[in-house]
Amino acid sequence: MRIGVTGIYASGKGTVCSMFEQLGAIVIDTDIIARDIVIPPSPVLTTLVNTFGNDILNPDGTLNRRYLAQKVFSNKKLVETLNAITHPAILQEVMKRSHDANNIYMINTPLLFETEFYTYMDKNIVVIADTQQVLTRGVLRDGITEEEIKARLNHQISLKEKMKMADYIIDNSGSLENTKKQVEELWKTLILMKGR
Repeated sequence: MRIGVTGIYASGKGTVCSMFEQLGAIVIDTDIIARDIVIPPSPVLTTLVNTFGNDILNPDGTLNRRYLAQKVFSNKKLVETLNAITHPAILQEVMKRSHDANNIYMINTPLLFETEFYTYMDKNIVVIADTQQVLTRGVLRDGITEEEIKARLNHQISLKEKMKMADYIIDNSGSLENTKKQVEELWKTLILMKGR
């Protein structure tokens, strides 16, 4: 069973997925896959270089992800081009890694609804947190500015829209204990569904 897990940037998707993992889920993180598919030699990396130029590479030939993000995130067309190159490769890898029907897979993906990945999932979860928490967490965790975070958020479907599209919502704006309770309740539901 494939469960999509999303939320806005730094809302706590990773934390929630770890909690599910402790209960027995297998977590597949599309950010990690996105890194894996551009490790040289890589057809995806070659396409990115041909599209965006050699300056997106570090001196050692690896992808300079932060530079590429800065280059594309201010331009909607470039974001669409980047996504058209990377998303099919990411989805293909997700499907390959989540093929065993006996398992519950948590597919941690920031752009679940934007990429149509949600249509390949059995159910979808949205993790929510309030905006100031998200900005503070993002700055501390990734060492980027609030402006950079806001630029990323501008390329995501609004939280309200995501909540409408979700099968389940986990509120991560309270204590970790509170989040854990919600995860445990939902896990029971998913186990029952898988048994059917």
